[in-house]
Amino acid sequence: MTAAPLLARFLHVRRSELDRTLQVAGFAILLGWAMYTAFNATQAIFLNKAGPHAYPLFFVVLALAVWPMVALQGVLTRRLGVGRALRLTLVLNAVIAPILYIVYFISEAPSVAFSVYVIYSIAFELVMLNFWSFVSQHFNLLEGKRIFPVIAAGLSIGYILAGFTTTLVALYATEPLLFVWAFGAAAAALMAEWVERRLFRPSFVDDADELFAHEQVVRHRQGAMRVVRGAIQYLTSSRLVLALVLLALVMQVTSRVGDYLVALIFVGATHNNLQGLTILIGNAWLASYVVQLVISLFITPWVLDKLGVKNAIMALPIFTLIGFVAVAVNPVLATSLFLFIVRNGLQTGLDDPAESVLGGALPVQVGPKLKVLLDNVVLPGAAVITGVGLLLVQQFVSATVQVLAVIGIVLAVLFIAAALRVRSLYVDAIYERLRTHAVSLNDFQRALGRPTPAQIDELRGFVRTGDDRARPFAAAALGRLAPEAFAAMVPELLASPDASVRKLALQLAPPKAVTNLQLQAAVKDPDGWVVAAAAVAGAAHDPPWDESGPLLQQLWESSDPNRRAAAVWAAAFTGDRGTVVAGMTDREAVVRLEAIRSFAKMKADVPEAAGPLVACLLDDNMEVRREALHQAVRWAPTGDERPAFADALVASLASGDREVRRLASEAMAAQAPEALVLTLPLLESREHAAAAAVEALIRSGRPDLFRRVKAHLEHHLDEGVKSARMSTHAAASSRMRGDGDEAAAYAFLRIALDDFAGHATDSGLGAMRALHGKRGFATVERGVLSTEPQARAEGLETLLNFGPGWL
Repeated sequence: MTAAPLLARFLHVRRSELDRTLQVAGFAILLGWAMYTAFNATQAIFLNKAGPHAYPLFFVVLALAVWPMVALQGVLTRRLGVGRALRLTLVLNAVIAPILYIVYFISEAPSVAFSVYVIYSIAFELVMLNFWSFVSQHFNLLEGKRIFPVIAAGLSIGYILAGFTTTLVALYATEPLLFVWAFGAAAAALMAEWVERRLFRPSFVDDADELFAHEQVVRHRQGAMRVVRGAIQYLTSSRLVLALVLLALVMQVTSRVGDYLVALIFVGATHNNLQGLTILIGNAWLASYVVQLVISLFITPWVLDKLGVKNAIMALPIFTLIGFVAVAVNPVLATSLFLFIVRNGLQTGLDDPAESVLGGALPVQVGPKLKVLLDNVVLPGAAVITGVGLLLVQQFVSATVQVLAVIGIVLAVLFIAAALRVRSLYVDAIYERLRTHAVSLNDFQRALGRPTPAQIDELRGFVRTGDDRARPFAAAALGRLAPEAFAAMVPELLASPDASVRKLALQLAPPKAVTNLQLQAAVKDPDGWVVAAAAVAGAAHDPPWDESGPLLQQLWESSDPNRRAAAVWAAAFTGDRGTVVAGMTDREAVVRLEAIRSFAKMKADVPEAAGPLVACLLDDNMEVRREALHQAVRWAPTGDERPAFADALVASLASGDREVRRLASEAMAAQAPEALVLTLPLLESREHAAAAAVEALIRSGRPDLFRRVKAHLEHHLDEGVKSARMSTHAAASSRMRGDGDEAAAYAFLRIALDDFAGHATDSGLGAMRALHGKRGFATVERGVLSTEPQARAEGLETLLNFGPGWL
């Protein structure tokens, strides 16, 4: 337990997310080990028997074969659900692997080696596609930004283990490596079911989540071709989207030419010996993913923070050019390994995370469209273009190492040009998003890194002439990215008519940049937050400013709630835990809200805050209650406050506010699993608390509770169906008896039956929402509850396709 906080910090995830992260990362290790061990074997046999010159045809065949298989996989996923589709795919892999071993045993002719490599490559693509779809069901967008890199690192560890396994087994023979694939796929299928039953399913917390889910529904209704045609329209609507598509296209083409070039040298270096080639390929991938892990864990965070995405996206093109030049000058095994290892390590370790951050410069509704273009047009299109181009080279020139190296150099230069174009448009897009207040400070910092003098001047311009939201944002960005320039602007910032800018000047400036005279002038500021910032700045002086303590005490004793809130804000910086605790019990909501935020800034290191914070979980003010629940997701009390904490979460689950219910559900799963048992009585409630309890229990990842809520729902829905049928009979009886007392009795009976059926429907929809929120269920739910007959019919039809059958 004591290692958990350190591990969470090392992995850059929250402690409440650590268990889920490690479970899925372990699953990824197993999957990566199984799939890449087989990849090393099938690739080695392919290169040994069919030869590197079969690569161009392989690129074309694979591109044409994968696309329809992915479409078929999509149909399967819609019919069975993501989890069952993944398990079925893994079981098929476990069955196919021994069959392919028998095929190898009968014949390893070039055509057989080629066909088996194509079959394996299709299987690999489908498994990885299903795996990431499965993972995305259990993490929302904001969690994914933190957790997906850790899961990708798990895959990389699996690939590294595959390298060791390949070397050990290949000393005997290459073909038995397929049994590792079979064993790993079977074990992964079992583990997928185990993980799915125990993983908490979060609800949406971001508009981009909703847009992604809506895109799933649109894709299902319109079909793949119409969606692709619609996505292509975005190419003409945004220069940045077009530049990103071209960058991805050039990168894919360059990568495949590099694969062909490296394969030629590998085969030549091992003198076409299968055992030596298998071991070489295994060790090359092992080294590549070791480099990738080192880059992603230690280099990428520094590069993104200090140099920014605008510079990070240039690393892969530049090193690719260096690799091709090295091979052209000296085409030996060492230079080919440099090209192979550095290019693959940089692409997965640095370029992929940079591209992920880069996507933040696009409007959120464009993201799903861009993904459709990349998956359905760019990736298969690049493979076909590369394959056809290399076939023409084979036909009319000669695909030697020197020729391919020269082609690679030309493509690498185009790669650099495309990256420079994206870099220029990306910086413009980030500033445009700043003007429209659509970028966070962290994203802005990661975009620019260390700003140029021109960019510093532009930020100064925003501080001086921007609107009420742009001015403080630009000031905060300047203070974080260019502290020297910010310190030079302190006198100007302190004279700003904007109180938030004056506060930031005192808060972000280095202690030596603020003089005692400036602090004395700030004390007379009419805004209490500026006064609090002056006290905090003075406390950081060496020696501390004498008036800081008395000034904060005056603010805390003020009758103005905003000044007391400012004192509580300052307490987080000065370490005044007593003021934070007292702030949580203040009569004014604004003070309690700021006290909870200060508690978060102090990393929950406020021992006496447990009781007051638990009380805030049931606060009459909904904003205070939500903020307290946000902290409950990351923190839980110990000792005597634990039962009260669980009771407060259960009470929050019965709230009329959906955000409160969502946070309470997440807090139970992350911090107080014992509270989930307390929600079982709510299943019998006739209020919205029953549906909220159903949703929380299904999301919880507790198999025992899932079984209990499933049994309850099956019975409840069965009774609801009976009530709905009886309601129609009651309505008919009421009409037959005219306007008498008996007719009124039947009318009241019908209302009661409809109410029970509606309650059962709400519980069923809560269960479906928990299971299928990521697949666009919210859109379907709106259709089911619509007053329009056509919308209800389409919603019900889609609802039946979601499953599972017991719902």
